[in-house]
Amino acid sequence: MNRAPLLKVYGHVYPVSDAFQADLEAACAGAMPDDTDEPVLCREGDMLRISFEGVYFPVDETLEALGRHLRPEHQGKLDVLDMENWRLVRHVFERGRIRRSAAPLNNVLDYSGH
Repeated sequence: MNRAPLLKVYGHVYPVSDAFQADLEAACAGAMPDDTDEPVLCREGDMLRISFEGVYFPVDETLEALGRHLRPEHQGKLDVLDMENWRLVRHVFERGRIRRSAAPLNNVLDYSGH
């Protein structure tokens, strides 16, 4: 049976160290993607990309891992699209902090500044 994913999570953070990546891999280990052939995390140089579509993603654990490693030089974001509740929650990483904001998916283009 084919169904649309309930949750989509996309993001990136840089620069990442091996320890930072290992902590995020452990935090994301419980993710339940629709396509298990696609890795949730992908490293490109010093940037780590997060790409997920599926039933369950450990958002809180991932944010905790990010919080343990974020320093002022880190940048990035984590977008969590809750398709069931039609909501986007954006976590922006800057200056060593995580800033959270949310909007209905209907307003995403206005919300994202496009």
